[in-house]
Amino acid sequence: MSQKIGFIGTGRMGTSLIMGILRKKLTSPQNIWACDKLQDRLSFLARSGVKTSTQIRQMIREVDVIFIAVKPQDIDVVLENLKNEVRPSQLIISIVAGVTTSYIIKKLGRKIPLIRVMPNTPVLIGEGISAISPAEETGPDKIKIAREILNTVGEVIEVTEELQDAVTGLSGSGPAYIYTVIKGLIQGGIKAGLSHKIASKLAMQTTLGAAKIAKESEKSLDELIAEVASPGGTTIRGLKVLEEGGLKNCLAQAVIQATQRARELRK
Repeated sequence: MSQKIGFIGTGRMGTSLIMGILRKKLTSPQNIWACDKLQDRLSFLARSGVKTSTQIRQMIREVDVIFIAVKPQDIDVVLENLKNEVRPSQLIISIVAGVTTSYIIKKLGRKIPLIRVMPNTPVLIGEGISAISPAEETGPDKIKIAREILNTVGEVIEVTEELQDAVTGLSGSGPAYIYTVIKGLIQGGIKAGLSHKIASKLAMQTTLGAAKIAKESEKSLDELIAEVASPGGTTIRGLKVLEEGGLKNCLAQAVIQATQRARELRK
């Protein structure tokens, strides 16, 4: 990739994206800029060859793609710095939770290629998924650039912007739900007589393996369940407990409630 990429904000998400780009060798470290008000974060990235700055406007003049990766309460300050500096040829990619493309365009006072993104925390290890929602004036060439960058930390899907709250409720919050399921499996293993170490290893690898099979198999989830659950066997008894406890409904409600909360926060 020949484009120069700038990051405003180098917290966990911003840094993970930068490290993903470097790990996949999408572009040279010299084509990446990092901007943050915290010097210790910049010092860490500078050791990887990334150019750094504490001044947003200095960085904006040098790059083709601008990632906004700050907390929602800091977005207005960032947009004020961008307002008279950003060029129509540049692409803005925002991963700021709950901030709409229409809000960003309004604050900038002009239309510009813009994409809103909802990544999830597994991007930290290159196994995330990012949902992108391009603004109306964003062409396919700009969307392709965004996909190439985000593919360095996982998979990418495109959704209409009104679905971003649902994405937040499912994939954004989802890792915490899965961690809770893993905790339950570990707890059960310990109560059944296993050590914490062995129960943890079994639960985590089982979760990882099952997710990989579900992702790669052409069979439905019901078919995969049936393959494990022999009639009258151990799995059937365990599944009965989950059904009586309403596990599937609880997980569905968790997604729905998280989606609702995302809508409330956005408003």
